[in-house]
Amino acid sequence: DRVRSGPKPVLELCERLECAGIAAYVQGEALLDMWLGTQRERAPSRALVCLAEPSRVLAALPTAVVTADSARRLTQATAAGPVDLIPVGELRIESALESFGLAPLALALRPADGRWCDPGDVRERLAKRQFGLLANRPNPFRLAPRRFWIAAQLIAEYALEPQPELVQAAREALPDVVDRLPEGAPARRVLERILASPFPARALGFLRETGASPAVLPGLEAAAEARVEALEPVHSVRWAVFLRGGSTARALARLRMPQALARRISRVQEAHPLDRTIEGARDAQIRRAMGRLTDEELDGLVAWRRAELASERSGSESQLQGERLTRIETAIARVRDQASESHSLRALALDGGDVMRLLGSGPGRHVGGALAHLARIVADHPERNERAALEAELHAWQTGQSSPAI
Repeated sequence: DRVRSGPKPVLELCERLECAGIAAYVQGEALLDMWLGTQRERAPSRALVCLAEPSRVLAALPTAVVTADSARRLTQATAAGPVDLIPVGELRIESALESFGLAPLALALRPADGRWCDPGDVRERLAKRQFGLLANRPNPFRLAPRRFWIAAQLIAEYALEPQPELVQAAREALPDVVDRLPEGAPARRVLERILASPFPARALGFLRETGASPAVLPGLEAAAEARVEALEPVHSVRWAVFLRGGSTARALARLRMPQALARRISRVQEAHPLDRTIEGARDAQIRRAMGRLTDEELDGLVAWRRAELASERSGSESQLQGERLTRIETAIARVRDQASESHSLRALALDGGDVMRLLGSGPGRHVGGALAHLARIVADHPERNERAALEAELHAWQTGQSSPAI
């Protein structure tokens, strides 16, 4: 029922095709999202396999546009976003699905009658989150090297477990296709989606075990996979952890990383490990780091270092590093509190000059004390941050003070 209750515009599109005598099947991400569920935030790509020639599909949907050579793919705009239409001509739906090569994609559902099409008998295994091979089919990775990346993305976004035969098939195919393995932006876009997923370790492990990621990014550390997954999904931090071990500059260039993100990744790596790049937990160094890194990046660096220290042998040096990291973490919290208090003081409806005028006094420590008191009031009751209310609070505070300066 959940699958058949997909977005109404997509179901209406299926109905239009069916009324034109064209069988339409939901396939790919949209189907997997409705069936298996996913924790990613971005909307899935939507695809319909159409049992017709492109000309018939275009006749039924005259506003669709051709988006692939030889009209192998058309795209129709809908209120639910673009929908890819894949015309397969005279092919049977079973043959069309098997041609996608990977088990999670060799599955479809026809909304018109609620019938599943599962020529590879993969539905039961996918329900258990098992990602295996289609039986009696050629090695899918040898036929299309981009499937290394597609398989890893499916593993990450649907929490699938790659079965031994899938890993073996990919490993066997790599020597024959390594020169055709997608690099640059295509590889980067898939890795971005993997690193943004809640559980990226299994997918990264698949790419490493099959040899795909080492072929594109030599020097990656196996230990980074678990560390990446243990961290919050801060893009620059997860990238920095993943790329640690090889030449980051070469990797960023090879992946054609956008310059802004490349700079953030480089800054994160330059700051790691914090217990060595920030000596003595000095406030000046903490502020300098805070000027170069976001709060999320600093927190990610602390978590990254703690994960490293936890995996190392216990000893006096490791203990000292942990203690230095704790002092740095405490210093970061202190500087943040100071910055927050300073911001609160700047944001008050009254400033230092107002306080001196209302108290009838000159500058002194009492002015800072009064502003700090007002800041605490506003922190607890933001609606009171207006002049009349703060003036009343200030006079009440003055009454309770015994300082002769006031």
